[in-house]
Amino acid sequence: LEQYKCNPGLVIQSEVSTPVNAPAAARVLEVGNNEEIGDYVVLDLGNDYTVTCGQLKEITAVQGEYLEAGQLLGYVAEPTKYYTIEGSNIFLEMRHGDKTVDPLDYLERERLRRFNRAAHLRKFL
Repeated sequence: LEQYKCNPGLVIQSEVSTPVNAPAAARVLEVGNNEEIGDYVVLDLGNDYTVTCGQLKEITAVQGEYLEAGQLLGYVAEPTKYYTIEGSNIFLEMRHGDKTVDPLDYLERERLRRFNRAAHLRKFL
């Protein structure tokens, strides 16, 4: 079992060359490449939260740049040898400090916050 390890991120299936956008307003901490997740971008979301988006190509984000939510990061690349079984995908890892956190928990809270804000505004329309 020494050859297996738990994946600290999500593997989100997608077609090669699909645009990948910033999940939130953020500052680009790092743009790099490693053997496992290929070309990647690390985003600083604030409050000690970071997101790593990997398996990218044609990255448009630049280290130190501030991005708006939805701004283009790059495009989905062919999978690295570590993700050939999964097929083309985006690797998404979220951290708070030095601990990995489930990005789905954050995304769900954000979705509910937006829903509640929209419901609140509808009361006044």
